[in-house]
Amino acid sequence: MLNLHIITITHLTKLVLQGMIERDRGKILNVSSLAAFQPGPMMALYYASKSYLLSFSEAIANELKDTGVSVTVLCPGPTKTCFQEVVSNTSSDNKISFNMACPKAVAAYGYKAMLKGKVVAIPGVFNKFLANLPRLLTRKRTTSIVRKIQEKNRTEPSNTCVFEKDVVLIKKNV
Repeated sequence: MLNLHIITITHLTKLVLQGMIERDRGKILNVSSLAAFQPGPMMALYYASKSYLLSFSEAIANELKDTGVSVTVLCPGPTKTCFQEVVSNTSSDNKISFNMACPKAVAAYGYKAMLKGKVVAIPGVFNKFLANLPRLLTRKRTTSIVRKIQEKNRTEPSNTCVFEKDVVLIKKNV
């Protein structure tokens, strides 16, 4: 996950950016997540890597100001994909189905935002509210809320994490 979200995106950006700058045009669309805006217990690497994508994209967008090159970072909330199968212990069903977006609508929103040169694209009014929630509550409270959501989405919240190189393996307590 860290290789994909951090190393690969950074490297690909470096590879294409110089040519875009020389041509005075180009657009980059990175995909982050609503998770980028707060710490995420039980999914710490995912949330942290998405935070990197948000920060990286905003920073290079600022650096590229007045170059003809724009950077957009799409930060969708929950989207109806196979993602839940990967993060849930025993179920592919997301226990919290409220605010679930259609993948095609999310992709279209991100594409349109990129064409307009928008830096941060958050589809949905409720998602925009959630992205700003950490500004209204303490970090401790926000982190606690995220943990409760993650626990609700899992059938067995008593798992332990084992670090192996740059991957976190989830081991069930048997």
